[in-house]
Amino acid sequence: MAGFAFKSTKTLRWALGLSLGVNLLVLGLVAGAVYRFDGPHGGTMRHMRDYGTPYVMALPEERRRAVFADARKGREDKSVSRAARRALYQEALTAIRAEPFDPAEARRVLDLQRDATLTVQQTVQNAWLAELAEMSAPERAAYADRVEEMLKRGKKGKRDGAKPPKAGQ
Repeated sequence: MAGFAFKSTKTLRWALGLSLGVNLLVLGLVAGAVYRFDGPHGGTMRHMRDYGTPYVMALPEERRRAVFADARKGREDKSVSRAARRALYQEALTAIRAEPFDPAEARRVLDLQRDATLTVQQTVQNAWLAELAEMSAPERAAYADRVEEMLKRGKKGKRDGAKPPKAGQ
């Protein structure tokens, strides 16, 4: 391209601006991927954050959505709302900062947080079990294989990138 020349300075500026935009887009994609897979929400064992995550993530997409919809619908106990959980954290901070420190008060707040967590866990577990009960034996066997595969993953670079199957697959 030694003999290539732009007809005007304006065209050159547009070309440089476009090139810069594409470079920034690529940089953003790379940074986003690094953040997603190695950032605070990622990492090599991100799918093992919670003992139930592999069970839910291995479900086919439509069943996974049904589990979460059922869990939201089944949450009659408003003590586990986000606002309630934030309030419990504020109570915990108040207990931690209290002078003199009262271990019984800190334990009371932690027990409330534990109970709220168990309520959410039980609700999701019930919805998950209902979805499994609707599966045929071959569907459950295939599902068990997907859970097992998710549990084997974890070491960076050893993943096949497979996602749970969509409806009808």
